[in-house]
Parts: sequence; C-alpha cells; structure tokens
Amino acid sequence: MIPLVVLDLDGTIIGESGRVEECVWEAAERATAAGVKLAVCTGRPGFGVAQRVAKRLGPDNPHVFQSGAYLGYPDGRTIKAVALKDDDVHAIIELSRKRGAVLELYTPSSLYVERTTDLSEKHATMIGVTAIVRDLEDVAATEPVVRAQWVLPAGRAEAILELAPAGVSLSNAGSPALPGIAFVSITRAGVSKASAVRQLAEQMRVPLAEVMAVGDSHGDLPMLEVVGHPRVVANAAPELLERFPTVGDVEECGAVEALVEAMGAQGGGIHSPA
Repeated sequence: MIPLVVLDLDGTIIGESGRVEECVWEAAERATAAGVKLAVCTGRPGFGVAQRVAKRLGPDNPHVFQSGAYLGYPDGRTIKAVALKDDDVHAIIELSRKRGAVLELYTPSSLYVERTTDLSEKHATMIGVTAIVRDLEDVAATEPVVRAQWVLPAGRAEAILELAPAGVSLSNAGSPALPGIAFVSITRAGVSKASAVRQLAEQMRVPLAEVMAVGDSHGDLPMLEVVGHPRVVANAAPELLERFPTVGDVEECGAVEALVEAMGAQGGGIHSPA
C-alpha cells in the first residue's frame, strides 16, 4: 500500500464538468478505508471548491493550495503561507495594467481583481469564489499576497511569461472546465508544488519515496519529480506523458487507476467506467 496520495485538481480529478465525478469519490472513500491518506495539491486557493474537495478527501489531513504557497487544513488552520515580495507584486500589477491582462491577487483568505471582466467572472464561478474588486496596489500594501495569477487566452500566455519579474516561480496550467484559457500562476522564488509536497510529506511523516502524486500539467512537474510514485493522466501535457507512468483520462475517471494502485491488493472491486 502507498500511504499518501497527492492529487492535482483541474485536469486530473476535475474535468469538463467542473466537478469531481462520483467514480473518483467512490475510489477515494475505499482508499481512505484501506488506510491511504489523500491530499489535494492545487493551484486553486484554500477556499471555495478546492476547500470543499479537500475536506471530503481528507478532513483531518493538511493540503497544498496556491501552487505551493499555502499549506493548511480544510478548516482554515494554516501550517505555512509564503507571500510574494512587495517589489514583485508591484511589478506584476504594473505589467498587467500595461498589457490589459486579467490579474488575480490571492491572500490566504480572499481573491482580488482590479476590475470585473467576463473572463474573471467565469474563473471565479468555476472555483466557487467571489472575487473582490479593489485597487490591487492597496491590496499589496495592506495584505500578504501569497500568489498572483494571470487568466489569459492560451495564445497570450507565452508573451507575458517572458516579461514576468526575474526570480519568481512561474507555472502555466489550464482546466478542461475553461478550455482555451491559460492560468499563469506566480509565487515567491523557490515556492512550488514540490516545496510544498516535501513539507506535506514531512508533516504527515511519510517519506517522499513512498508518496504518489497524480497530475496533468507543467505546474505539476515539480511535485512529480520529487515523489517516489509519480503518475499522470492520459490527457496530460505530451512532455509529461513521455516521462511518467500514465493512468486513464480525466474524463474516464483515470485517477481511479492510481488510487487502486495505491491500495494494492485491497483495491479490488473498483473499476473506471468503460
């Protein structure tokens, strides 16, 4: 049995429907009953839909949110939150204004935007959060910003990535629930899903060599590289499919295969839909 399984959300256990399907919940419940601990590792914040998913998967377990910038429990208890440097936040805000890019700033408890757009509203609805409209410079001056995120048409992501402040950690991902949209996540230098999964494993007293991580995007690459049992779903980025063992597509409950593997012989009786 693998004692700890870390699951990305968008594109891994959340597909086009925008929710976790019942086949995955069934497998998660069986895995938990067999003694496997489950944790979320997502770019989403630790509130809204991600918080609810984490609470159902492992109410007493710590989880990773904000692309590794926040580690805490579903009830709001914080283990660690790492804020971006003030100068980097100001540079990101200025660049976003010049480019007309939708920018989201995340604190440990809130999501802020400078203006409401169709794109920002669609994303806020998808993640189950109400975006607060506020001057982002004021947010940066008064609250810890653990993560910034550009929400862009996929074709614009590469251009803005090249202009990001030097030294921050960047990850680019998407979601089947919002096709054609890129989410460029920005955290403090050295902060990633890998740094957070290391601390998560230490917190749960599980050696990294005994941890399974399941993902689909370039943002998941850091955590896949540090665990002993990396797995990617069949809809993952081609570069990941070439490097890591593959389970089924997110739309076919592919993560169930990983959970069954984690349970070992105790996983009999759970099957992905044909």
